[in-house]
Amino acid sequence: MKAIKITTNNEVSMFNVLQPTYKALQKVVGGYIEIVHPKGLPHPFCLVVNEEGLLNKKPINKYGSFLYGYQEHRQPIVGDIVIMKEVETEDGRDLGGLSDAEIRELGVILMEVE
Repeated sequence: MKAIKITTNNEVSMFNVLQPTYKALQKVVGGYIEIVHPKGLPHPFCLVVNEEGLLNKKPINKYGSFLYGYQEHRQPIVGDIVIMKEVETEDGRDLGGLSDAEIRELGVILMEVE
């Protein structure tokens, strides 16, 4: 399944998430994952972030902080992040991959951060 990775160096790339999903995402964000629902992205998009990023003094992620709403509440997003979407399954909510159209839609939103 496709996802978007954004590093603290402002590098944006698309990648395929391997199974098991949570382990692959832990490698990308560098630790335990947390799902965040940012104000700057429409439903069902979400951010996957490092749960302990602030404790581990990870650098600020400019894109993630903007999308999360830092300008309003002053809580930054730190470390590398992943954009995916939340989907409903028989077992409840889960993370889902992005379609090509969704990746293009997110590209337009991300260009506003520049």
